[in-house]
Amino acid sequence: MLIVGIGDSLTYGFPYSPRCSWLHIAGERIGVRTVNRGVCGETTGEMLARFTRDVLALKPQAAVIMGGSNDAFQHIAVQEVADNIRLMVDKAKAGGIIPLIALPLPCDYLPAEELLRAYRRWMMQHAKTQGVRLIDFYTPLLGSGEYGLKPGLTSDGVHPNEAGYALMADIAVPALQAVQDIQGQEQDGLVDKIDGQ
Repeated sequence: MLIVGIGDSLTYGFPYSPRCSWLHIAGERIGVRTVNRGVCGETTGEMLARFTRDVLALKPQAAVIMGGSNDAFQHIAVQEVADNIRLMVDKAKAGGIIPLIALPLPCDYLPAEELLRAYRRWMMQHAKTQGVRLIDFYTPLLGSGEYGLKPGLTSDGVHPNEAGYALMADIAVPALQAVQDIQGQEQDGLVDKIDGQ
């Protein structure tokens, strides 16, 4: 089984390496192969532009789509971000890939956080109406105020530190295990069908 994560620096594992990312840690824990396609500094539009090459071409069983933080810092409109995420989800589904939407992390910079809140609201609604699995990285990492990462979990107010990425892995594991279970059930069904012929 292969799971691809497409996103920005929060998927990549900045300021460390992809081996310190939540994706790699979660994959190691449940014994599935992961490919990290996080690119530091990217917006959802840039993620969409490389989705065919970096996700579809790898033919994974699932893809975790996580973006929006850089869009917020660039003041990109909610509808544009929504269209980018929706198109990536649709492309994944059309390619037989299970899409998962990951909510962007809390941000210490309030103007960006206000846009991120709107992005998250749309993501949650879209996931609900389209039956797409959601990974909520936002709520468990939110500090005691209305915005910002919990103290002790961030390296710079935007990116997690190693403890933060480990917590993100904890959050991601159940969602990735659910995908793993779906694949296992499908494989079992195929075996039963072959045996019954």
